[in-house]
Amino acid sequence: MQLGLLSRLMGRPAEIRSLPVTVRYVPSVLRWEMAKGAAGTAGGLALLAGVNPSLWIAVPVGAVTAAFAAYGWQQHRRRRLRYEVTPERLLAAEGERSRALAWSALERIKLNFYAFGRKAENGTLVLHLHGGGHRIKLDSAADEFATALYYSAQAARQRELSLDPTTLFNLERLGL
Repeated sequence: MQLGLLSRLMGRPAEIRSLPVTVRYVPSVLRWEMAKGAAGTAGGLALLAGVNPSLWIAVPVGAVTAAFAAYGWQQHRRRRLRYEVTPERLLAAEGERSRALAWSALERIKLNFYAFGRKAENGTLVLHLHGGGHRIKLDSAADEFATALYYSAQAARQRELSLDPTTLFNLERLGL
């Protein structure tokens, strides 16, 4: 695996650790994302309350404000998420709820890259795993993303899964 490329794409160091590993979202990243959601929500509410716009303006501004609020809430919920990568499975847990996907039950893997800016020098990688009646989504804002990605790709290779062209390109580019 090309950890240098992965590190550059994520904008922070990447490392593959031995299993088992607990994966969580990086608190500093979550704080920044929650702050952006709160700022957008506050700005929209201030605009709606302070200017008292016509309905034609208030509805789109209200929709954007609601989107910022939903995004901030989503980031807040991510603080409670934890993933455990073991030789047998990937477990996603949020509070008392959990979903376990055994590597032997992996049916589909998808890896997308969403670039920040036109040069695509860094961005967010999003890993989607499906199998055993469960879907698990993990993105590169998580602290041990490289480890989860590596073992997911190994499981897909062992199961000889067919991959969509985007996933195949992204995995090959990363040396997986």
